[in-house]
Amino acid sequence: MPSAGPPFPPGILVDEEISPVYNSKYFYPAKPGEVLGDRYQTLVKVGWGVSSTVWLGCDLQKQIEEPGSVVALKIANNNASFADHECEVEEHISTADPSHRGRSLIRTLLDSFQVEGPEGSHSCLVYPPMREPLSMYQRRFDEKKMPLPLVKTYIRALLTGLDYLHKDCRTVHTDIKLENIMVSFEDPTVLAEFLESQLEKPMAFKVDSTGRPVYQSRSDFGPLKSLRSIPQLVDFGLATRLEEDDDWGVWPIQPDHYRAPEVILGIGWQMPADIWNLGVLLWDLIEGKELFQHIHDKQGRYDAKLHMAEMVALLGPPPPEIMQRYQYMREYPWPEPVRRKDDRLCETAEEYFDGPFFDNNGRFIYEDLIPNRTLDDAVSFLDEAERDNFVDLVKKILVWHPNKRRTAGELAAHPFFQTKQTIT
Repeated sequence: MPSAGPPFPPGILVDEEISPVYNSKYFYPAKPGEVLGDRYQTLVKVGWGVSSTVWLGCDLQKQIEEPGSVVALKIANNNASFADHECEVEEHISTADPSHRGRSLIRTLLDSFQVEGPEGSHSCLVYPPMREPLSMYQRRFDEKKMPLPLVKTYIRALLTGLDYLHKDCRTVHTDIKLENIMVSFEDPTVLAEFLESQLEKPMAFKVDSTGRPVYQSRSDFGPLKSLRSIPQLVDFGLATRLEEDDDWGVWPIQPDHYRAPEVILGIGWQMPADIWNLGVLLWDLIEGKELFQHIHDKQGRYDAKLHMAEMVALLGPPPPEIMQRYQYMREYPWPEPVRRKDDRLCETAEEYFDGPFFDNNGRFIYEDLIPNRTLDDAVSFLDEAERDNFVDLVKKILVWHPNKRRTAGELAAHPFFQTKQTIT
């Protein structure tokens, strides 16, 4: 059983303590060897965020050699509102249609329970363990570039997962980024050897000023033994169910770089927002670089008008029907105000993103910000044979009008994903 390693000297910040909003009383004081939920024994901490820590644990109801005996335990903060929502969404996803091919490409709950801490109750979500997020996996390749046949396989798999999520579960993920796509272990020995190594060199730890133990996570499972990992979409804490065709989301969603135009313009979003998001992510996956190059001001803050200017450069101006809807919904108040990063409380998309962006004639107000750049310029990294197929794929995804974007299922069948090379 992994135990504690040497303590850190005082004053060193470890893992979650680095967060500017860290507050010891919100985090559960997990330590190796304790049993949670009368069933799961914590082994080693493998991750952390501002609102949870993640541990590998052993399911005591199974033999250690049995598949599934090792699990990932996400222990939420006692003030984390996402945990109940995440649990509810994932239970829905796991049962909507287990026979769909895309079901296996979405990681969902094995179990959930409450654990009592000194400062209140914490939700604990139990998952199958995964190797690492794609952001880390990418770094294992030269210049962060995964082999193109592998990338194609992964993107097609993610589209199959999104097809299930959108069609069968009527759910929008809203937060697709490399950190929220994880890859499976390519071989069961990787996990076994990692756990064995933890026995020899236990985690370093410290005790913070309130007496809470903070362990240093171990997230590197070592070199790849093969490329036979499977990607899965994870983290449904911000996902939204839209059960009816005329259900729309209006509040701001998505990481800045991947934000769909309909979100910024405040004209309502549905499943196609995820499709746009994945389309932008193609550049991160294939090229290891971002598609939109100038979306921050000189202070490093996200600037929606710069983002919109780059969209206009790459796609041309929005069509009249999008402009009509934009003018109609500009003053549309959200069901409840949303707080921005600068603490300002906003009631409309225009207020939140510092609009307006287009005048009454549909003309972009900040024409001087439009860069001299085209979509063809943005795909110069592929050879000619691949480029034509890729451009055709992208033009079916990066479309102003959400309803004109192809669905995940349609895109998964695109010729770009046909590959003759095998992956070993």
